[in-house]
Amino acid sequence: MTSSGMHVALAMLTALALGACAEPPLRLYTLNDPAAIGPPGQLRPGAPVIAIDRLTLPDYVDTVDILLRQGSVLERSDGARWASRLSILATNLITAQLASRAPGALVTDQWKGTAPDYRIMVQVSRLDVTSTGIASLNAYWQIVPRDHPLQAVRDRTQIRVTGPVATDQEVVDLETEVFERLAAAIRLPGAP
Repeated sequence: MTSSGMHVALAMLTALALGACAEPPLRLYTLNDPAAIGPPGQLRPGAPVIAIDRLTLPDYVDTVDILLRQGSVLERSDGARWASRLSILATNLITAQLASRAPGALVTDQWKGTAPDYRIMVQVSRLDVTSTGIASLNAYWQIVPRDHPLQAVRDRTQIRVTGPVATDQEVVDLETEVFERLAAAIRLPGAP
């Protein structure tokens, strides 16, 4: 074998060795399946606007890392991340859930127009998923009407669900369920 042939063979072996050590590709997750949400219906003129503020989460969970608590240690997934900050994904999910319950209103988390008819602010004070399969969330919210004689609505909820957490997908499914239950707890004005 010539010197150049040895260099080619060495380069090929190095490439094969590096390829064998490569980790699986990083998986990016969202909280919901956009295809599951139907197309928006036609709004009537003067339909109320319900603006959803970006959900507030504790700083340590408002990240792109998928976290699992083991005792007092938060472990992040090595092979998966949220597609965006968790507060943005949770706001999108809650907005979609509320919009499906109020088809006669424009429910949005992107409102930049005049003052909305209602403004919803959600503060999550605790969000935790443990390695034993327990997900818990404590939250409170406020619905503030533009019309000042109407009373603001304030409420809170504690949610606890259990499920498997052996895979990243199972952790994502558990967190999705927690946020769906939070959306279900928020009672929109004039919605069923």
